[in-house]
Amino acid sequence: MLGKFSKLFGIRPKKFLGVDIGSSSVRLVEISRKGELYNLDNYGDIGLEHFNSKPFRSFKKNSVDLSKKEIAENILKIVKEAEIETKDVCFSIPDFGSFFTSITLPIMDEDEIPQAVKYQARPYIPLSLEDVVLDWSVIEGETSKTELKILVVAIPNDVINHYRGVAELAMLNLKFLEPEVFSLARSITRTGENKGVVGLIEMGATSTTCSVLENDIVKISHSFSIAGKELTEIISRSLNIDYAEAEEVKRREGLLPKDELKNSKGTRELLLPLIGSILEETKKAFRNFYVQEGKEVKKVVIAGGLSMMPGLKEFLAVEIKKPVVIADPFLGIQASATLTNTLKNIGPYYGVAIGLALKGLE
Repeated sequence: MLGKFSKLFGIRPKKFLGVDIGSSSVRLVEISRKGELYNLDNYGDIGLEHFNSKPFRSFKKNSVDLSKKEIAENILKIVKEAEIETKDVCFSIPDFGSFFTSITLPIMDEDEIPQAVKYQARPYIPLSLEDVVLDWSVIEGETSKTELKILVVAIPNDVINHYRGVAELAMLNLKFLEPEVFSLARSITRTGENKGVVGLIEMGATSTTCSVLENDIVKISHSFSIAGKELTEIISRSLNIDYAEAEEVKRREGLLPKDELKNSKGTRELLLPLIGSILEETKKAFRNFYVQEGKEVKKVVIAGGLSMMPGLKEFLAVEIKKPVVIADPFLGIQASATLTNTLKNIGPYYGVAIGLALKGLE
């Protein structure tokens, strides 16, 4: 059920839906496959009505049922408007709703790994193992021949049941659940543009996830709560404007120097402390990887809505002292020529949804 990471057996489906259930919106992508060619059939997104008043993706008692209903209704709206017929779907699980750890196992056969993972991961999971589903992937080594390094993901049963309920209400066939970081990694690595040791920073509305990939494999992943919504709130409070206007100002001005803008609100100085915090968490993740693996990140890919903020890419490149590029997950997927510029602009928002759809077509 979970996205290991497990492969879809049998005949490859011709079409598949990827649904990224984000903190502020739902994004959906339908991709079809013919041989080795992928085609974008449909895409769409819709904002969540209650985003500014409460986080819809909280799994607290008494809020889950309302959340399921709201999410499902929004999925159905996109499906109806885009006239999507495909029912097979893969959903994303928020990185902050999962627990990641890496463990090392001695030489063992493949059928011994599940029990060993359960035993070794127990001290690192902050919940009872009865309350979670464990999934894992070998990120280094070869079974029966060498020591193994394993990336383990623990997902609470409540979260899994929540998304099963969403699928049922949306009348979709849920084939996989997958943590966002794996979906995003798949969407930015499939074309071979991002080989080697790559830093991946996804900056969404309510959380930022910093990961390190080596040869397309997620090696480490760390999430924290400094993200787009917090930046917008700072602008709103400091300039005494409402949230919607503050969001527009952030998207228009971002980190651009004031002397480059006309009628500037002066957001750069307001945002730098929070962006600095994101930067420090990123540097810490990269340092930890270097300590563990002895390898340096050579390139950084940024994704998520905040990645498009003016001046951010340039600021990070200077501070991290590495090339920084904005994710282009639609690269290599066929689409109408009239959509080229549109897809380039919205690509960073759709990385997770694209990766989910691609998983279903593997």
